[in-house]
Amino acid sequence: MNALTRMTCCALSLAAPGLLVAEPGQWSSVAADSELGFAAYYEGEELPGRFAAFGVKLETDEVTGVPTALLVEVQTGSADMKDREVNAEIVEPEWFDARSFPTASFESRDIRPAESGFLAIGRLRLKGIEQTLEIPLDWRQEGGSATLSGSVTLSRHAWDVGTGEWSNNASLSDRVDVRWRVTLSPAD
Repeated sequence: MNALTRMTCCALSLAAPGLLVAEPGQWSSVAADSELGFAAYYEGEELPGRFAAFGVKLETDEVTGVPTALLVEVQTGSADMKDREVNAEIVEPEWFDARSFPTASFESRDIRPAESGFLAIGRLRLKGIEQTLEIPLDWRQEGGSATLSGSVTLSRHAWDVGTGEWSNNASLSDRVDVRWRVTLSPAD
């Protein structure tokens, strides 16, 4: 990194502490300190769940240190709604179809500054269906670690999650809220 680039990174870090990183690089999620949760709504009540197995990779710009690319991979069979019967059901073809589609992913190479944080525009792949999605991100870096957090509301019908008897919205809402807080460390 040349002297001008170092000075630019330092100036940007001082101008917006906690939002920009002084060092560019590759970041990977720390599984033990990261959460990816979701909430479905049944007869108006929130039914929380989480994915126990997922990974996040983030790239930052060489000069500014802001996020430029994001890859999230989720093991669909790791969905946990804290109920053994429900957990056995949600991996079936009507829901996540974890046997046929063991991984869901979101990939973005278009991350833009937004009113608060950033906006990642990318493609979500779930159950063999791929669609463009915009996801708000909050990126914070301190020392040798960083956090990426946010939330987004999705339509389960858009990805054929909850088909068959669950395809109407009579008792189970089409709305699913997804929330995350991911701790990242520099990738090796």
